[in-house]
Amino acid sequence: MTVIPPSLPPSLRLAQAVGIMTSAFLSGGVLAVSYGFVPSMSQAPNTLLVREWRTTYGRGVAASPAIAISSALSYIYLSYNLAFTLNQDKAEIYALAAFVTGSIVPFTLIFMKNVNGKLNQKVEDSKHLDRSQEMNESKLKKGEKAQELLAWWAVMNFTRGMLPFTGACLGIYASFFMT
Repeated sequence: MTVIPPSLPPSLRLAQAVGIMTSAFLSGGVLAVSYGFVPSMSQAPNTLLVREWRTTYGRGVAASPAIAISSALSYIYLSYNLAFTLNQDKAEIYALAAFVTGSIVPFTLIFMKNVNGKLNQKVEDSKHLDRSQEMNESKLKKGEKAQELLAWWAVMNFTRGMLPFTGACLGIYASFFMT
């Protein structure tokens, strides 16, 4: 005879849905910028490129931390509520999901600070130019030109997007594949 485990209370089911959906949503948004925005913008004049980057970056800064925190808090809520039950393994997986999803914020602040700062400086340097004009970057060393900075930013951003993706996968695993 098969024993069906008791269902989780609605508050925990809601936390599962919120945690998984918000971490997956965040990951999709971040990865879409690296996969879709950057390649299409690489055809633009560098003045327009850095200005469009700043607009996209600003939208991410406005929304991403709140989404990451809500996802991490959902996973923490699940972990806390399951920690002292027979579901200790699930609690640990939810705690790990909270950690990797929430780590998108410090990853951005620590590892992307340099490239974000350089791209923001490019925007400031281009303010006196029309958006169709090119910035003179002929004397810059390798890795300092707008196109090169944006390409490196896309790699870092893709890496950053994999953090909430991993959190979503862990949340799905704990919610649907662990007993």
